[in-house]
Amino acid sequence: MNLGEGKKLHEEKVNSLLDDLKEVESKEVIIGILVSKSTKKLKRLLPHLVDLEMNCKSGGLFAFSLNGIDKGNLSIKGYSYCRESKTWNQLIVSMPTVIINRISLNHGWESFFKETIGCKMINNFTFNKWEMYEWLSKKPELKKHLPLTELFHSAQDLPGLIGKYKEGYVKPINGSYGKGIYKISKKAESFKVATNKDLFYLNEEELVMYFKEKCKKRTYIFQEVIDLYIGGRPVDMRFILMKNESMEWQEVGLLARKGLKGGIVSNEGVTKHGNSALQNIFSLPKQKAIELRKKITEISIEAASAMEELRGINSNLGNVGIDFGIDKNQHLWIIEINHRNPRHRMAIDAGQEGIYFYSNKLLIDYAYKLAGFSTSSQ
Repeated sequence: MNLGEGKKLHEEKVNSLLDDLKEVESKEVIIGILVSKSTKKLKRLLPHLVDLEMNCKSGGLFAFSLNGIDKGNLSIKGYSYCRESKTWNQLIVSMPTVIINRISLNHGWESFFKETIGCKMINNFTFNKWEMYEWLSKKPELKKHLPLTELFHSAQDLPGLIGKYKEGYVKPINGSYGKGIYKISKKAESFKVATNKDLFYLNEEELVMYFKEKCKKRTYIFQEVIDLYIGGRPVDMRFILMKNESMEWQEVGLLARKGLKGGIVSNEGVTKHGNSALQNIFSLPKQKAIELRKKITEISIEAASAMEELRGINSNLGNVGIDFGIDKNQHLWIIEINHRNPRHRMAIDAGQEGIYFYSNKLLIDYAYKLAGFSTSSQ
């Protein structure tokens, strides 16, 4: 063998080893996505994950449920997407490099993931409406943006709360999508009870009896009413906030939701682009709308950072949708921080598909960064 042939073989061997290393490196980056508690629901939701998976550049997306986790062996049974065949294939893998969480976690599962993967799990802790109020109330700069809220366990407490506030919202602490919310107000000798679809009147005894069964099954909060109505319709804003590849909070978009006439929540109404809505729906001058938009961003970053800080070490959010109300004095109110599966598909309803697809890209970019890889180098 001459020198030229030897050099050529050496180069080929080195290149082959480098290719092998690249392949191993690529396979090490498994982005897990915790989709559901049960395998049955996981299978049903798999088709909805393709938009997110298409942003993966190495290793791919591995979808799983809590039922698929073997705690003893630290292995998981789930599904990986094959782009060539456009199918989800079942397989078993070791604990993923990083996990995107989309479900509520009890304290046991929270502890398990923090011990095994730490802050490399995005949205690795769960909080309800009352916990959000309790935690953020500790921050004076945020407390002024929270509607007064009280926790109650017994229906017997309701008449007293309504007497104290005159009217208020009754909300399940773990509710979502505006479900199970009541607006109650005192009217002479009766109580006016409204949902997004029904309106009825009860005396005090009937009111207590009506909520007695409900309080056995769920815990509720009582929240003061902020006037967020425009033209008889409830209006709120959804601010999308995510962490980027630099591991910093980044604003993604603002959406406005206008509820049904006479409704008490905005979830069943129409969604519009928030920047223009600040001017059009709220009839604000351009400069005032710009200032309010900037304030929404500032409060959102403060609130999301505070939730991580107050939840403790290794707590990591990275993808939230924060609901704001704006009253007639342009004061901002934090209604809710959505952290369980905030997929931001409502952007599509507002004709802002770019916001939805960009949010998917940011989420995957942040996941790669947590895993120790830069998307720009892939």
